[in-house]
Amino acid sequence: MGGTGVTVLSTEAIRERLFSEKPQSRLVVSPLLDVADQLKPGQASIDVRLGFEFCLVGPSAYGALGSIRAEEENNVEEESFDGLYRRQYVPFGACIVIHPHQFMLAQTLEYIRLPSDLMAYVVGRSTWGRLGLIVATAVGIHPNFAGSLTLELRNLGETPLTLYPGQTIAQLFFHNVVDQHGKPSAQTNPQAQYTGAVDMVPKRLSSGPTLDKLRKLIKRFEDRLQT
Repeated sequence: MGGTGVTVLSTEAIRERLFSEKPQSRLVVSPLLDVADQLKPGQASIDVRLGFEFCLVGPSAYGALGSIRAEEENNVEEESFDGLYRRQYVPFGACIVIHPHQFMLAQTLEYIRLPSDLMAYVVGRSTWGRLGLIVATAVGIHPNFAGSLTLELRNLGETPLTLYPGQTIAQLFFHNVVDQHGKPSAQTNPQAQYTGAVDMVPKRLSSGPTLDKLRKLIKRFEDRLQT
């Protein structure tokens, strides 16, 4: 697994990371309900399952979202995001239905922790994809992530789909992260937006510094137009 090229971990390599005796290199995916089924021999991914928490999204009462102008009417501040979602807990054995063209957020049953030299991609299962279910739109997981994964579910099909907690919903593919010298990365990013305990509701659309710069550039541009 050395070198500077992109390396995808096989299921055998994933298994080694899961049971590594070195804490700094150990990959955590827990609980594993069926190791043999979730880590199929000869493949290159591990299956993850639906958890119990869902967030349903309805039409916005705030108008269009995403404005960077603080003075605009209906501008939604970060603390208002929670009001856009209706949280729903689905106990084990119960189900939730996602209707055609409906969008909702879900969490994985598994808690994930990546070491500093691994990153991952979330990819939907082909069976769900053929039924029209898109599982993840934000697919990248950065090194040192720790928490349950938030999945963005969208039913693009024409038939309602029944979802049960514990069902296999997606798969994770892992890549080695190396520095400019081709060595395993040891960098950490404690400022990452979704590191640690994860709430499905988004925290912000842009970082504070980026938002400030955009607002200043807009003001400068508008001031020039007026002169």
